Amino acid sequence: MSRIEYRLPDTAATGRRYPRAAVPSRRTALAGLLTLAAGMLTACGSLQSETNKSSTALRAAKGSSSQYLQPGERTLTPSLTGTALTGDHIDIARWRGHVVVINVWGSWCAPCRQEAPELARLAKETRPLGVRFLGVDIRDSKTTAIAFEKDYGITYPSIFDPDSRSMLGFKSVAPRAVPTTYVLDRSGKVAALSIGPLTAREFLPIIQAWRLCCLPL
Repeated sequence: MSRIEYRLPDTAATGRRYPRAAVPSRRTALAGLLTLAAGMLTACGSLQSETNKSSTALRAAKGSSSQYLQPGERTLTPSLTGTALTGDHIDIARWRGHVVVINVWGSWCAPCRQEAPELARLAKETRPLGVRFLGVDIRDSKTTAIAFEKDYGITYPSIFDPDSRSMLGFKSVAPRAVPTTYVLDRSGKVAALSIGPLTAREFLPIIQAWRLCCLPL
């Protein structure tokens, strides 16, 4: 399998901009995406829940998983609305036409703290490509959540969801662990989901490939 090599800063403290990545071929980019989807992620954990339990039981446990859906396999167009930590109303239906990355997090989750600076960098780097980021903060206090975003330089909005109910619109793929990250294609369908902390080194080339190499996302 081809390997995508990009030199990205190892830490946010370098202060250096990412060098422009070479545009990978369609085959190489897809190979990298499937590598990401192989499930090599470590999360707070998977939630062992029965089908008749609501997502309000969402908590950190052990386990990991990852999945990528080919265009013909994408059938779920989830709904997600709520009030952001800033007080603004958010409805992802208004973001159709953009690739949307949705990250479910909590300030109490260690892997969420690990990936937070990476997500902040990814959001800034990919916004010119038409990518929009959204957080869903669960089981938190508003004061703690706002402090978390300030500490890690997160500037994209997060829905405040202390009861963990806003993701019910994701139905069969509603999160069972934190952090969980979804990618919605431009039509609003779930194209990928991953449990575990993401890194810019792994995820930025994938997003660039989707946008620049015309992969069907």
